[in-house]
Amino acid sequence: MKRAPIIPKSSPAHTPASPASAPAAPMVDSLIARVGAMAKGNTITLPVCGRDVKFILETIPGNAVEASTKVWAGNERDQEFLTEDALDDLLPSFLLTGQQNPAFGRKVSDCIEVADGSRRRMAAILTSGEYRILVGDLDDEQMDSLCKIGNDYRPTSAFERGKRYAFRLEHEFNGNISALADAENISRKIITRCINTSKLPRDFIALFTHPGELSARAGDNLHRLFSENETLLHSKTSELFEKRKTGIVFEAEEVIQSLTDALKVPKDNPSASQLKREFAPGAIAQYKGNKVVFSLDLSKIPKHCIEQMESILENLQQSGSV
Repeated sequence: MKRAPIIPKSSPAHTPASPASAPAAPMVDSLIARVGAMAKGNTITLPVCGRDVKFILETIPGNAVEASTKVWAGNERDQEFLTEDALDDLLPSFLLTGQQNPAFGRKVSDCIEVADGSRRRMAAILTSGEYRILVGDLDDEQMDSLCKIGNDYRPTSAFERGKRYAFRLEHEFNGNISALADAENISRKIITRCINTSKLPRDFIALFTHPGELSARAGDNLHRLFSENETLLHSKTSELFEKRKTGIVFEAEEVIQSLTDALKVPKDNPSASQLKREFAPGAIAQYKGNKVVFSLDLSKIPKHCIEQMESILENLQQSGSV
């Protein structure tokens, strides 16, 4: 079983809320040994953000998990993409032995908010299995820290990270991408690529087994191609969905290549990039992407035809359509 992470057995008092540079995964086994034998109602004290938190183990029946728990709003993992295919590393072990590694969260009113353990939560829902979660008195900083530790073990996708970067860029950094890059300790290029990936349609992202199959580089490239070919992208996405319904299985590379081939205009084929149509001598329309350019030769086109064209544009202007 690919076990999700838990917080380290110990941490110094000055531990920041941001994720550590080293992954949390190596500490999983040692902590599992401590909590593996715990039963419902047992307690354990663990440090989170340098402050000791007393956790109580709660077990929730599978048929009650969805109603009595929810994922904390600050968790960047997109829950809609947690499908059976995306959780194929967890579902078999849930069915055979149940959940081995407790999740972490806090209680708000009668509901438990999950910080680390949203994938295990969905696995419990899909298998109707018991959900084990350590519940403690956690503030938002500690909830955020637990989320990041969990995501350090099973990274979120470029699409999901891009959503968070875009939100922070607008609401916290006033569009200053350099300041955001410093705060996230990553390059501006990575942030830009992730943000562009996050702008791709959700139905396209759903073509993948899980969003993590689409890298920031590939997503950025598709976004640039997509920006002037929205209709074609949606059409190709729908086509791939229809094929998948017939039982055809696409690897991530096949999806990306298929979309890239459909959207990319061959450089050695000018006619494909720009179409020209002559309606009458002196009346030519050129089509390129989403733009149409009309060329009218006043010496060849009757005056009343020009006036009709002008009248159409004036009507659009008055109606506010342009």
